[in-house]
Amino acid sequence: MNRDMLAAGVLLLLMVVQVTFVNRLPLPGGAVPDLVMLGVVGYALARGAREGALMGFGAGLLGDILPPVAHEMGQYALVLCLLGFVTGRWAESRPEAGLAAALGCAALGPAVAVVVGVVFGGADAGVVALAGSLPPVMLCNVLAAPVLVWTMTKVVHGRERTARPAGRLAGGRP
Repeated sequence: MNRDMLAAGVLLLLMVVQVTFVNRLPLPGGAVPDLVMLGVVGYALARGAREGALMGFGAGLLGDILPPVAHEMGQYALVLCLLGFVTGRWAESRPEAGLAAALGCAALGPAVAVVVGVVFGGADAGVVALAGSLPPVMLCNVLAAPVLVWTMTKVVHGRERTARPAGRLAGGRP
């Protein structure tokens, strides 16, 4: 339970960093990585589909109320919930495909956001996103995914401790 609270705190920190710093970076094409989405992907890889969907929904609801908001309330929550579930299910069915799942969901995330936006009534925004801004955002997410997903999985799992043989002192004498 403590690791889940720590992961929620990290996601909250990622939201603040996203809004205050990352969204203002002058990157080529005006594209920036979605740190919160990548954090949810890392959490879902570590915890599974159910927990990934729940964390994605909670993080998405918080993201829906943080400014600047240019979409319907609940849209980001749905996107992160779907991504958390898909990532977690992928990790549960193929545990050895962690990096592939992270990169796939990092690339898939912006496309899911466009589709959900079109479903909620923003057809014009969907056409504009598919035409020009979607590929750079997907590339930014894929480039940022390894570091952020690895960090989030380490936060959730903690340090792995190795067992030492009993009865040994530091010098190797019994």
